[in-house]
Amino acid sequence: MAKVSKQLKGRAQRLHEEAIVIDALDVSRFDDKHFRKMQQGGITAANATVAMPIANFRQAVEAIRDFDSLIDQHKDLVTPIYSIDDISRAKAEKKIGIIYGLQNTLPIEGDLRLIKAFRSLGVRIMQLTYMTGNLIGDGCLEPRNGGLTIFGQAVVRELNRLGIVIDLSHVGENSTLEAIEISEKPVAFTHACARAIVDHPRNKTDKVIRALAEKGGVMGITGYADFVCDYGHGETPNLDHYLSHVDYVVNLAGIDHVGIGMDFEEGHPYDFLASPAWGGSRIMAGPRPVSVWPQPKAVPDSSKIPEVTEGLLARGYPENDIRKILGGNWLRLFSEVWEALRAEFKAPSSKSRGRVGP
Repeated sequence: MAKVSKQLKGRAQRLHEEAIVIDALDVSRFDDKHFRKMQQGGITAANATVAMPIANFRQAVEAIRDFDSLIDQHKDLVTPIYSIDDISRAKAEKKIGIIYGLQNTLPIEGDLRLIKAFRSLGVRIMQLTYMTGNLIGDGCLEPRNGGLTIFGQAVVRELNRLGIVIDLSHVGENSTLEAIEISEKPVAFTHACARAIVDHPRNKTDKVIRALAEKGGVMGITGYADFVCDYGHGETPNLDHYLSHVDYVVNLAGIDHVGIGMDFEEGHPYDFLASPAWGGSRIMAGPRPVSVWPQPKAVPDSSKIPEVTEGLLARGYPENDIRKILGGNWLRLFSEVWEALRAEFKAPSSKSRGRVGP
């Protein structure tokens, strides 16, 4: 991207500081160093993957409890997000809000009742499948590209009823379309890019992007190299690659349906995505492989998110539209889905963190 003027930088800084900024996916190793980067990047709240995608019920519960302890240890910097009001509170207190998310439904172990258990533990976003198939439906790497199972349809309805955001980022095309059709609430692609720009099985086709938008959903654009540019043939991802996907989805679906979802992986060992906990062996064994190794990002790390604001201003986006992309659209979606929690929600005390809802 061309060098921006001092005046534009000043506008961008003011806008970014004022805006609610929501990163719809972060799988980093959360620690003091990463929290400080998030703070430097002006992040108001982030969807944090709090358990590995291949976790069973007990493993996921233990991981969530560990995350509870992590937040307790850093309560000067971070705060849990259980309701839409918590995001506004995080902004006012200049803290980073952590939204508990799961990237797979494997932890419910085929038992619909366990969704409510995870809601009680604070989970507010749940992805239906992670790359491959499960009891709910097919992931984006399954060559059969089947739709939802009968159980998967029941899961969609239960997530609606309980006020948990349905994430379809890693979900296969037909399962995605069926989930959008069945859901009574808007759904999310928390982290993806446009397949029309980069032909990758993890990216979303025009058909599903339009379907998402028609239901009121939001697509978070990610800077992951394989998805944002032709990384496999020598391209290095940069901000212009990232903003080209933003432009494309805005033009296709409308300004109200685009957000950010960076998919940062900071602080992890080099080969962590290849581990069994992340399903590496399953992903690499399939006929449509996805790289499981860390890659450069179009936006390098959490502290650099203000560059997105600069880039959007430089491309002529109005300030109100930029506020929507930075977090306003996610705020609207969360408000609509989490409405089911409003009557039951009680902010947990320090002695009862995690006991949210019935």
